[in-house]
Amino acid sequence: DLHVEPGSSVELTDEGSEYLISLFHKHDTDKDNILSPSELANLFSVCPNIPWGDFSASVMTSEMGWLTQEGYEALWTLNMLLYPEHTMEYLGYLGYNSDTRGNQLTAVQVTPPRHEDFKRQISCRNVLLAYVFGPKGSGKSCFINRLIKKGEIEISPETDRHICINKIRYQAQQEKYFILQEVGAGDQEDILDKGGDCDLAIVLYDTSRQDSFSKAVEIQERLDVPSVFIGTKSDKSSVKQDYDYTPEQYSQMAGLPPPLFFSAMPDRESAQLKIFQTCVLFASHPFQQQSQAMPLTKIITTSAVVAVAGVAAFFLFRYVRHGR
Repeated sequence: DLHVEPGSSVELTDEGSEYLISLFHKHDTDKDNILSPSELANLFSVCPNIPWGDFSASVMTSEMGWLTQEGYEALWTLNMLLYPEHTMEYLGYLGYNSDTRGNQLTAVQVTPPRHEDFKRQISCRNVLLAYVFGPKGSGKSCFINRLIKKGEIEISPETDRHICINKIRYQAQQEKYFILQEVGAGDQEDILDKGGDCDLAIVLYDTSRQDSFSKAVEIQERLDVPSVFIGTKSDKSSVKQDYDYTPEQYSQMAGLPPPLFFSAMPDRESAQLKIFQTCVLFASHPFQQQSQAMPLTKIITTSAVVAVAGVAAFFLFRYVRHGR
């Protein structure tokens, strides 16, 4: 049986990935690196059904919405992280354990718990999960869709979450799968109560709305995982945020990286990729947040108390000295 500790996740091994890729090539009969609906149905003909449903909102696809090899590998990776037992069951249907491989356990590996990565400040995971938070209207869906180079996507009613995955090449030609999952109003409280439970929390705010950053701060102060602010709609005129500190000042005081700025316009693809590469770098080398030790609100309160105490001590000193 597969044992997964809280905070750990399940990934495909090289052996598991190679077997699944071999199935792709076997069933890609016209050798165009795309599985047509009939080719995909043939691949899963030995299974109870095709396990993915509508996948076009989660991975890269062809212009016709068919599954590319890139999207196929990403889907297996995503489902192994989200539904490991179910995905291993399908590996069995597809014949993974019918030869010298033994059983499906050789196709997977379990990562160390996230708290160990945070302690070491380096992640050995090949698949990184980022939750995307933000006030209503901050552009969460548009931000997530650009990870797979898509615009507005109609999410199927059967889909219980808006989630995208893509392989990102970053520092020194390293590659990792990067998953973005939208945190909607319905599940935000539950996730925040758990402190985040992801590799990186991305907190969006709308640079064109003055009340947006203050709402983003309320979210960030409840997180116990590495986080970064991203100002969206940077192609529009920005406004001064209605908050005591600028996003840059707040990030510095809270021990966070400087905020990033994002536009979802299709012609900003190069800049968007740099944002995603930076996020993968942050998640790969998690930083210790100052706010874990003392939230900014407490820092401000403590500073005020110290200042008041200092003034009181000064007048007490003067009183005692003149009393003598």
